[in-house]
Amino acid sequence: MTASATPTPLSVQDLLTKGYFPDRIIPPVNSQNLASAIPDMLAHVGPRAADIINKVKNARLPLSQCVTHSVPKRKHLRRTLSIPHPFHQTILSDEIASNWPDLESFCSQSTISLSIPTQGDDRALVPRNALRKQPFFRTQRSIGARYLLKTDIARYYPSIYTHSVPWALYGKKAAKLNRKYSLLGNRLDLWLRETQNQQTGGIPIGPDTSFLIGEIIGSAMDKRLLSILPNLKGTRSIDDYFLYFPTMSETEKGLAAFHEVQREFELEISAPKTEIVSLPESLEPRWKTELRTLKIRATGSRQATDVLTLFDRAFDHAKNYPSDSVLTYAAKKILGSPIAPVNWSFCEALLLNAAIVEPTMLSVVAAIYDKNPAYQVSTSALASTIESICAYHAPLQQGNEVAWALWLAKKLDISISRPVGELIAKMEDDVVSLIALDLNSTGLLDAPVFSKWREYLTSANLYENHWLLAYEAHEQGWLPSKSGNDYIGTDPFFSILRTHGVRFYGASLAPTASYFEYGEEDNLDRFRTEEDDQGIDLDFPDESDGI
Repeated sequence: MTASATPTPLSVQDLLTKGYFPDRIIPPVNSQNLASAIPDMLAHVGPRAADIINKVKNARLPLSQCVTHSVPKRKHLRRTLSIPHPFHQTILSDEIASNWPDLESFCSQSTISLSIPTQGDDRALVPRNALRKQPFFRTQRSIGARYLLKTDIARYYPSIYTHSVPWALYGKKAAKLNRKYSLLGNRLDLWLRETQNQQTGGIPIGPDTSFLIGEIIGSAMDKRLLSILPNLKGTRSIDDYFLYFPTMSETEKGLAAFHEVQREFELEISAPKTEIVSLPESLEPRWKTELRTLKIRATGSRQATDVLTLFDRAFDHAKNYPSDSVLTYAAKKILGSPIAPVNWSFCEALLLNAAIVEPTMLSVVAAIYDKNPAYQVSTSALASTIESICAYHAPLQQGNEVAWALWLAKKLDISISRPVGELIAKMEDDVVSLIALDLNSTGLLDAPVFSKWREYLTSANLYENHWLLAYEAHEQGWLPSKSGNDYIGTDPFFSILRTHGVRFYGASLAPTASYFEYGEEDNLDRFRTEEDDQGIDLDFPDESDGI
């Protein structure tokens, strides 16, 4: 993800088409098709939101819940991404777009943040500095220090208290004295709550609006920390802190100050990821240093040996670094290397064996198949892998792995057997449901009548946690509604989407080149291969980066 070369005023369209759906979901599930409907959506929700702000008697908004999608965070741990309801996300996006200059200015006040939001190309908002640049900032800011305090916030987005948004913007005491909606912070607090059934605990993980909210709070914490420790040097990226100190006593004082600041915002430090390290520190994991140096020669048995060495080392490192996407890094090296026809079946076997262990690499595997269409004559090995991934992850309700496997099946015209189809039909994941229903409609997925999913095709479910399935399955004609009624046409909001032919599946493909930077442990951008690193300004900050 890159920052936009020519920044323009942030628009509601940017936030709702490029910054709405999480970018870790499969490409055909996205909101890019919303653009033509946005003016009418704003005309519908705007007056109702104004009535709430002006406290018009009996004014109310519909309650809604987020669609959720489970993705791997690190080994044995999951993260739940959210797709808020478009009714409430439109209101929140409009509020943020209307006040973007002030919000951007506030975030820019932090002197240690590397993730200040800026407008991007593929996403509406991206961090000003990619995580791959972090080692260079850390090197510069650690000069003269003897100790590093490394820490982060436990479950940052899920633990953010929505009331802390006005605390961040105006100070906790002042915000508590003025709860009027004339304050932007109070309106942001309100609209955040509305996106998740009026809950104050946590914010949705996935939309760019949440990235901005997280940075507002992070910038406020930075300022508070610097008020206690005015000579502080270090970096913050999202919620990952690297703080540098000349003595152990000052480091311990810094940790105490950090605890104090977190308590003020009702957050908690992640104890397992907090440590004091004597400098100098290692700036990248050992596995990456080694794998980067491995070359893949162009042809013949030498190339086969190189590919074997790459994966042999990667398999070993993956066991020692279970929280890192080691195998995905190896796959990206393959993506950047032309594989000779004689070596394809061997290379494919290694890739597919790796994908069983680390399904997050399926997006890279898909790109490798796209790059090598001539090698798609036989898909039996891939078919076996897809079925294995679905059979394992579907009963565990691990939607991201199943969705990516099914997307590969669609791209390469691979059939899914009845036993696996029955497992998939029991999942509670709208992203999986949409790709599975598509495959079923084209005869690629053998499954029962999807009675579980059909239960969600009602007017009530248009505002529940399966609103995406309730709208899309009906409009695509994949499933008949439970009642037989046209519940889309009778809903004033969703009928707007229908009028504009909005589809959240298949109308276009979202870019999948990189994952959003919610935290270092699951960010693929830092696992760039040397094939990516050909630009002179790709890895090294320049003067504009503010070192």
